[in-house]
Amino acid sequence: MLWTRSQSTPPPDGIRTIPCSGLDLGAVDMILTTGLIIDSRLDAEKLEKSLVTLIEQKFPRAGARIALRNGAYEFQIPEKFGPNAPCVNFTVEDHPEAYRADPLRPTLPMDLKVPSPTLPSLSKVPYAVNQYLRSSSCPQSIEAVIESKKPMLYVHVSLFDDLTFIGVTASHIGFDAVGTSTLLGAWARLINGTDIDAIEGMPWDVQPFASLSGPTQVTKQRGWFDLGILSKMVFIAYFVWRLFWDPNEYGAFVRLPKSFLAEEKRKIMEELKNEGSNEWVGSSDVLTAWWYKTALGYRFNDCTSFHLHIPVNLREKPVFAGQSTLKTPYTNNAAANIAIPPLPVKAWHEKSLSSLALHVRRAILAHNANPEGLRNDIRWRCANPLQMHFPCSPGGEYSFQTNWRMAAFGGLDFSGAMVGEGVKRARVVFVFPMVTSGKHYPMRGSGSVLMEDDEAISLSSTAGISGPNLVGTWNSWTWP
Repeated sequence: MLWTRSQSTPPPDGIRTIPCSGLDLGAVDMILTTGLIIDSRLDAEKLEKSLVTLIEQKFPRAGARIALRNGAYEFQIPEKFGPNAPCVNFTVEDHPEAYRADPLRPTLPMDLKVPSPTLPSLSKVPYAVNQYLRSSSCPQSIEAVIESKKPMLYVHVSLFDDLTFIGVTASHIGFDAVGTSTLLGAWARLINGTDIDAIEGMPWDVQPFASLSGPTQVTKQRGWFDLGILSKMVFIAYFVWRLFWDPNEYGAFVRLPKSFLAEEKRKIMEELKNEGSNEWVGSSDVLTAWWYKTALGYRFNDCTSFHLHIPVNLREKPVFAGQSTLKTPYTNNAAANIAIPPLPVKAWHEKSLSSLALHVRRAILAHNANPEGLRNDIRWRCANPLQMHFPCSPGGEYSFQTNWRMAAFGGLDFSGAMVGEGVKRARVVFVFPMVTSGKHYPMRGSGSVLMEDDEAISLSSTAGISGPNLVGTWNSWTWP
């Protein structure tokens, strides 16, 4: 924890407090929205009542406020929720017509005609959709969240006759992607008739990283850089130079058919077999290698060191007390980054897809084979919750590729809240991410694998477009 000299301010009356862990504060400035587009009109009243019931009885931490008290961030949970102490900010906008009835509304990603159902396609992010996922009262920064003294969770529902938009917004202090899916998965079960007593909840006072907190001799996280003054100046100067020459950011959604991905994986596995190798790659390795080979392939003479970070879900790792996995649902942050050994940018052009996929896979296997190293990473972060380390070397470039695939947002079923009778399910047809920050951090280099359905995997990426940027090939793509 980061304490000031004064530690005298007590918590408010009727409030239980839990300190934020160092992992909660890794993205302290980010406000994250998980937007779900559902292919049916839902009953907003049923959505709200069921979510309130779920939070009050099973996930009280999700109804917490975020506070900065005595110099430390903490969750403040009302001992009793009610009209004067709500557990969620729930807002609704009703549009009594079909979404597609107005041609001026932004075209949705799942409505675009792709050039080929068996080949990857790319489309621009329709940022105007954000208006259906956040209300005007939703805070845009952590400072606004704290100042409001309201629940950290905001849920905005936009109803149309043919679609429902559900935007689930919270400070990244409170949720990671798997944590959000834990709450939404339980919500969907309750909506669809599961008895509340049969749903496993999250104890309000659970602190799974407490055993890894305290003083540590670890000096940094693996794959991160603790830069001196001169190196920091070089890092910042290079970063500002890139922004000066390429000030605009663009977002894209990429649709990757599963048939395409499976064929690429089959060819790699066949190549390895023919070489007499016992190594293997997973579909996520192939996806990562394909994306960066595509995105960086035009920079075939660029020797810039490129540092790729991909997520790991700590809940399933033996890093908790007793070297066990996490046994209880947990909605707060429980994620760390695997730092893939850096390559020069041009290597993503020169190397084969199979060698790049193996490069990713080997890094993941090495990471998983060293649980003590992972525990040390967590110890450092818990001991240094707000200390800034750098994701790449000075003069290098970095990219974070978050994998929401494990969160399984595309599998959520809201059929129990459908308006009217019918035989079809209320399916999530697209997951729409949105991130804001009061610091206005550039988002270039960021991206997420958003969801998968029966036919394809969808991912997003943000980059510049005219200078030394992540996705320089966008200009040459055919945009649907």
